Amino acid sequence: MAANASGQGTRHLNNAKINLGSGHWKFEGWVNVDLDQDSRPEVLADLSRALPFRDGCAAFMHTEDFIDQLELDAAAAFLRECHRILRPGGVFRVLTPDVHQLCEMYVNRPDDLKALWRDHVRVPLTFGTAAEIVNVGMRFAGHTFLYDAETFTRLAEACGFEARRVGFNESEFEELRGLDLRSPETAISLYFDLYKL
Repeated sequence: MAANASGQGTRHLNNAKINLGSGHWKFEGWVNVDLDQDSRPEVLADLSRALPFRDGCAAFMHTEDFIDQLELDAAAAFLRECHRILRPGGVFRVLTPDVHQLCEMYVNRPDDLKALWRDHVRVPLTFGTAAEIVNVGMRFAGHTFLYDAETFTRLAEACGFEARRVGFNESEFEELRGLDLRSPETAISLYFDLYKL
C-alpha cells in the first residue's frame, strides 16, 4: 500500500494502526509512515505537515522520539492532526525524552548519567562530564523541545486528548504493548497513552 503525502493509497483505511516516524523499525500489521524513503515506509510523508489520512480512520497510533524534534507550537499542530485521524476512543502512544529525569540524574546521580551515556548512547564527548552530557543530550538527534510529564500532559490535553502516563511497554491495550524501543535501562523517556474521548 505505498503512498505519498498526497494520501494516495490511504483512503480505504478503517480502524488502522499507524506508526508515525517508523524509520527502519517498522511494525508488522501497522501502516508505517516516515519521510525517509530509504526506510521504505508504506506511506511517505512529512510529519510536520498535514498527514495523508482521513478523519477518524485510526484505532491506534504510535510515535517514538519524534515530537521532541518539533517546536512547541508545531508539536501542538502535530497532536491536533493526530487527534483528527484517530477515531473516538482511539489511543495514541507517545514516547519522548524526559527532561525532568535528565536533570534529576545530572543533579543527584551524575555517575549514573555518565554510565547511561557511555553504555547506551555512545556518542563521543570531549570531557565526559555530566554537564556536557546534558548539553549534548538536549541537542542530540534533532531534539528541539524536551518535555517533563506536566508539560506534555498540558500540551496533549490542550489538543483534545486525555493523557495517561504509563510504564515501559505497558498499556491498557494489547496492540500498544511491547512496541517501545527505549527502555528505562537504556534511555530517559516518558511513556504516554493519549485517549481521544
